[in-house]
Amino acid sequence: MFKSLVPQRKTGETELAKTRPTSELARFRTTFDRMLSDFWNSDTDDLWDSQWGYDVQDSENELVVRAEAPGFEPEEIDVQLSGNRLVVQASHRSESKSDTGTSSSYGRVYRSMTVPDGIEADNIQATYKNGVLEVHLPKGEQAKAKRIAVHS
Repeated sequence: MFKSLVPQRKTGETELAKTRPTSELARFRTTFDRMLSDFWNSDTDDLWDSQWGYDVQDSENELVVRAEAPGFEPEEIDVQLSGNRLVVQASHRSESKSDTGTSSSYGRVYRSMTVPDGIEADNIQATYKNGVLEVHLPKGEQAKAKRIAVHS
């Protein structure tokens, strides 16, 4: 009486047809499954990646981390270095009242990443402008790259 919502493969389909979803629901499910798989199988040591809106530049003397965190005020952002973990947290709650009722919104960002040993914690600087947090982590001698001679 009821047909299945999941499309079934017809006998005699070509290989190309077998790999390509034929309905909107099947395409949505394939995309959703891939997204969940990518999320659960990601490297848990470094939770920042391109899908979370960050960029890391590694130069000789410093690391510069830029993270997208729109909608916050500078005082709502907490940047900490604990050992060799950089942690950025921000939360924001707002409430507005109108003739039709009260609405509230809540935003939260949590990001962490491993940084090399030897970062000069006392000289870290963080700025927040136009929804982008920029953290400058100066490298001490221990964190700077060392050239290694290659012998034949």
